Parts: sequence; structure tokens; C-alpha cells
Amino acid sequence: MRITSGIYRHRPIKMTNLDTTRETQDKVRLSIFNMLGQYFDGGIALDLFSGSGAMGIEALSRGMQLVYFNDINIKAINIIKENLNSLGIKDVYKVFNYDYKEFYKNNKIKFDYIFLDPPYKLNNIDEILDLSFEYLNDDGLIIFEMAKESVYSDKYLVLKEKYYGIKKVIIFKKGW
Repeated sequence: MRITSGIYRHRPIKMTNLDTTRETQDKVRLSIFNMLGQYFDGGIALDLFSGSGAMGIEALSRGMQLVYFNDINIKAINIIKENLNSLGIKDVYKVFNYDYKEFYKNNKIKFDYIFLDPPYKLNNIDEILDLSFEYLNDDGLIIFEMAKESVYSDKYLVLKEKYYGIKKVIIFKKGW
């Protein structure tokens, strides 16, 4: 697995190889960031169900100023730290080892981008979205990877939706 663009372009990162984690393929990450606008001019992002940290590292590579990484699995946390260290990334990230609800409970800031790729078995999309919107800046975006057959409330403003095999990626914005 490699970073697709930015200052760490083509640099390899390790995968978690955990049964509970689905890594976002390079071509899907590339497509997601193309949908967002390829590069960032600063901002703060959250990679909530981080796995290997690929989404957050990609955001840093493309100009995000600070990324918060969170995963409940300590093995994933160790891979995130290893990936950040191998790329020489310093002082532009924070890493947490919480359940997503616990992360938000302990969080005091709002984010410009929130990347969500929870285990499909959770299947509580509305609950995750409701909680995430509380910590999103007014003009921020939520990027949610979910199973293709997943459903969510129509109360959310969908900017873009794209399908990739067994999954879909939806970009949400505050609409209320």
C-alpha cells in the first residue's frame, strides 16, 4: 500500500493485516481525495477508525495541518505510529486508542474533515453521523466509507456518493 499524492507520494505504508480492519485501496483513496479537491491548505482532520492510518497520512501528505488518528485496536495504533515514523512525520498528528464514543467524549475541538470507515458490523451509521456532526466545523465535511447496502437517514446533506465494489463512499456536509 502506498500514499497516492503529495509530499509522501509513492512512499509505502504498512497494512494492519487484522481481521477487523479493511484497508482502503490506493485507487479508492485517490478517488476520494479527487472528490474532495486534491490538496488542502491547512485544516484539522480526524481519522476516527484509523486502521493503518492511510487516510490521515494521505491528508497530511496533501497539506492537512494536523490529523488526529484514533483506533480501538492497539495493534492498529502501533502500525499507525510505525507508518508515521517511517515517513518522518513529526508534530502534525495525535494518536488515540479509544472506542469512537470515548474519543468524542474526551475531545474538545472541532474538525474540518472527519474520515469514517467503521467496521461494517457496527451498522449504526446514523448514530456515528450524529455524534460526528457535533465535532465538525460548520463548513466541514464527513467522508464515510460504508457497505454498499448500508442505509442512513435522509436528514443528512449528501454532497457526493460513489460506489466501489462492495462499498460506497459518501461525503456529507452540515445541512441544518
